[in-house]
Amino acid sequence: MITGKDILILSTQDWDALPTRKHHWARKLASRGNRVIYVEQQMHLLGWLADIGNQYKRIWSWIYGPRTVSENLWIYTLPIVLPFFQVFRFVNSLNNSVLVPIIRWALRRIGFNINILWVYTPHAVGLIGRFGEEFVVYECVDDFTATRGLVRSSTIGALEQDLLSMVDQVIVTHPGLQEAKSGISRRLALIPNGADLRHFALAGHQDTIPPKEVSDLPKPVIGFHGWIQYWIDFDLIAYAAHKRPNWSFVFIGPIEPLARVSKVRDLSNVHFLGKMPYENIPALIAGFDVCINPFVIDKLSDTVSPIKLYEYLASGKPVVSVDMPAAREFADLISIVHTPDEFVAALEDQIIANEKATVLHDMEARQKAVKEYSWDARFQQVENVVEKSMVSQSEI
Repeated sequence: MITGKDILILSTQDWDALPTRKHHWARKLASRGNRVIYVEQQMHLLGWLADIGNQYKRIWSWIYGPRTVSENLWIYTLPIVLPFFQVFRFVNSLNNSVLVPIIRWALRRIGFNINILWVYTPHAVGLIGRFGEEFVVYECVDDFTATRGLVRSSTIGALEQDLLSMVDQVIVTHPGLQEAKSGISRRLALIPNGADLRHFALAGHQDTIPPKEVSDLPKPVIGFHGWIQYWIDFDLIAYAAHKRPNWSFVFIGPIEPLARVSKVRDLSNVHFLGKMPYENIPALIAGFDVCINPFVIDKLSDTVSPIKLYEYLASGKPVVSVDMPAAREFADLISIVHTPDEFVAALEDQIIANEKATVLHDMEARQKAVKEYSWDARFQQVENVVEKSMVSQSEI
């Protein structure tokens, strides 16, 4: 067990974002008796201006230092940085040279002496070794060379190559990532994402009542929950929505930016409910007739360990997914499609299946398929890997 350590997590998400392994790990590490500082994503000036209505406080919040979330857990918001730091290495170096003394100051505010540095992004490479840390973990949850935005794949790839050679332990979430990083890192482990199984199982309980946001919509309701970004295939959604105008297509989650949904925004049967409290998500899913996993098929989707897919299965609801490696693991339980027409047909099949006597058996089979995918189980795997690696390092 990892305990009694001061741990600095350099995340790619804010604390109030949709919870992923980063958030779960921070809480679990803190519950072990470690002291944890969760540093939120680096936000650059252009991104801040684009979302200034929601992010205006960010310009000064760093001045107040780390803020307490719970026992042993603090959150720290970094100042606004220069854009293009994932395009030009010299910009990333300049940003890091500014951030190092600020983070050191934040650590001193609460008397931190970092034992473990836990990073999630290649652009953190310039921060390694700057805080006196004893051990460095890099959790790679995406193929960063396939991401979009102000990113140059060659730059972020080179940064990651440097990072992989410097850290003490690498953990990846997908076999594709494992293959790409093998031979570079000294220690590499594969531990996929998980889900809050008990939380999402509430969607299948008879006493869970869907809120009006979904229960008042025309049936059937085809639902998605998660971060609505460029990886969602809205060409696919537009096709299905046009083909079946009497169906309701529901999306729950933040949209970044709004232009992402321009292809379906004016369709009367496509509904965006926005970001909802995490505790309300199971009840909303309870109102879905079918859950969808509509990734754009590309290099990014080939190496994703999709949390939402595990959450859907934990709910017991029928699932239709595009053909991506992570979905094929559950091919006997979910519908996997390759074309827009297959997508519509699979949705119809699942809607009809909901009326059959076997629906309870099907629900239990889906939930059983992810019984080993709990965040508790995944964290135990991560903790074992890191602890073993730390022991090995100390013996060298």
